[in-house]
Amino acid sequence: MERVVLQGKRERALKSKKLRVRKWNTLVFLAAMFIANIAFGMAFPYLSVYMRLLGAGMLTVGLLSVAFNITSMVFQYPFGWLSDASGNRKGFIAFGLFSFAVFYSMMAFVSSPLGVLLFRTLQGVFGSAMMPAHSALISELSTRAGSIFGLFNSVENAGFMVGNFLGSVIVSNLGIRGLFLISGILLVASSGIVLLIRERPAGRRSLLGMILVQEGRESWLTTVKGSAFKRLMRGQLGLFYVTVFLVMVASGQFYSVSSVYFKEAFGGWSVGVIFGVESLAAALTGYFLGKLIDRYGAKRFYLVAIAGYSLAFLLYAIVRNVWLVLGIAFLSGLKWVMTINSTSAYVAEKVSPGERAQGMGLLNAMMSLGWVVGPLIGGYLSGISFTLNFVSTLIPLGLAFLLALRLEG
Repeated sequence: MERVVLQGKRERALKSKKLRVRKWNTLVFLAAMFIANIAFGMAFPYLSVYMRLLGAGMLTVGLLSVAFNITSMVFQYPFGWLSDASGNRKGFIAFGLFSFAVFYSMMAFVSSPLGVLLFRTLQGVFGSAMMPAHSALISELSTRAGSIFGLFNSVENAGFMVGNFLGSVIVSNLGIRGLFLISGILLVASSGIVLLIRERPAGRRSLLGMILVQEGRESWLTTVKGSAFKRLMRGQLGLFYVTVFLVMVASGQFYSVSSVYFKEAFGGWSVGVIFGVESLAAALTGYFLGKLIDRYGAKRFYLVAIAGYSLAFLLYAIVRNVWLVLGIAFLSGLKWVMTINSTSAYVAEKVSPGERAQGMGLLNAMMSLGWVVGPLIGGYLSGISFTLNFVSTLIPLGLAFLLALRLEG
């Protein structure tokens, strides 16, 4: 009897300790990602503007997104595999954030569009280390996938919003080069905070044999042995990933050139403000939408999100009043946070914990692939007409919606 009581006390103590560690990790991770997203919110909207100031044409501006997302797409899945294999989340997240910091800082000293393009490409290579581990760690902090992703998306978008508004002020006073340097400092700080997470690595799988060189394949020189890739791309999950790709094609068409469009249509001040309003909408609603997703299912909200993309991009194409555009921006922020919450929750629900970083990595890779194709289309069509480009996004979005209707609830 005494042994049973002692065993019960030990189990309660262990459960209490795990809960305290989980709460600590959640708070630390939220703080780190809030600061990181301030930096991202400052720098990202001005990348395209910076390219134009350095003399780049619209097609080259589109290539900025293509280069980043090609490298991100290629490296995210292997980094996700390594994160699962090693049981290490915080190391990959910290390394990715630090890599973003280094290359943003180096952008401040370039004098040609090619320099920005090079460093953005390297950000895609090394920064992709954080993305699968970031999503996997969030999913491990709670059994309620929608709610935990909603919480993080609210906090991260709040940081992005602060960065958007700060970016406009900093550019006005210190210029874009100063903006990139400050972003780099904030990202270094966030990478250090991530290392405070208390992580107990899971059992390590052998890394030997992960990559096998294949003869006769010039484009696909490696395959992943024993990975979950084939399983993840079958059936309903495979169809889901295709729809994500199509949505991100449309997203890449619009957002790869939107900063230039806003600057030319409404003035330089509007760039950070419009992005800031989008982030404000996401920050205010992300957590509550996540709870609703837990209650009513990810598929339903994913379909609403796709419809929201279509409406937002169509309105951006036809509205010319900047104050009305701010209202559209709020709608646009809603569709984004609904997309990221619902897709992340869908993967978390459908993929086993041991393969979750790979599932999240594949989700991010499909998003990146869409952002390879979309900016190429967007850069070309925007050279003809911004309106033509924005309206044409309805084609991939319509197809994505029809395919998503076939997904399991």
